[in-house]
Amino acid sequence: MEEQLLSKLRSLGFSDKESKVYVASLKLGSAPIQKIAKLATVNRATTYVVVQGFMNKGLMSSYTKGKKRLFTPESPDKLSALIREDKAEVEAKENTINEILPSLSGLYDTTQGGNRPQVKFYEGKLGLNAVREEILKTKSKEAFSIFNLDSLEGVFTAEERASFTKKRIAKKVSSHSIYSSSRGDILQDSKSDRILYKYIDNSKYNSPIDITVFDDNLAITSFKEPMISVLIQNESIANAIRQILTLVEKSDTK
Repeated sequence: MEEQLLSKLRSLGFSDKESKVYVASLKLGSAPIQKIAKLATVNRATTYVVVQGFMNKGLMSSYTKGKKRLFTPESPDKLSALIREDKAEVEAKENTINEILPSLSGLYDTTQGGNRPQVKFYEGKLGLNAVREEILKTKSKEAFSIFNLDSLEGVFTAEERASFTKKRIAKKVSSHSIYSSSRGDILQDSKSDRILYKYIDNSKYNSPIDITVFDDNLAITSFKEPMISVLIQNESIANAIRQILTLVEKSDTK
């Protein structure tokens, strides 16, 4: 029963030693520090510090009897009063936060938000896969990209590419893909796969860099070791690259 009581006190924010000292003081009533420490099985110096803390909170008081200083616990009803005080303090802090949050957010936007690009770096194949997962979360359900097929196939297996396509279709994300390949124009548009291809000659684009735009994000991925992907979140940059890719997609260039 006592262990359960100690556990409940700990759940209220008491430390293990505070719980033991508090229960011991309630059992003893008025008692000197040595006696409280012995019953609580907490060393005397620590017990004194704990009792001083309780006195500051109004949970205990002290008086002198003869040459001894005795410490007395106040009614446990004091705990309810303390909790009410804590609740009022938390509410006051919440009100303060709500009051200053717009100003703090404004300061944040000047350095991290607004028109300043947010840049994240991803490394290795796991990082590249993480960026592909971000693409699948696009709210516009549309992605524009340019890549070299040979480089793509050098990193992702046919099974991995098929798995990504399956997930993209399931999420109803359409793809506008400009690609080059040493094997020529080998990919075909597919309404069922939600993909449109634009082939450009390998001599005009044989870079191992994949560029993909979705929503306000621009992903630049290097398929060459060390593999790395940079994700830039910025509306103006994303819109500019999307317009460029759209111009290439609609051009007669091959």
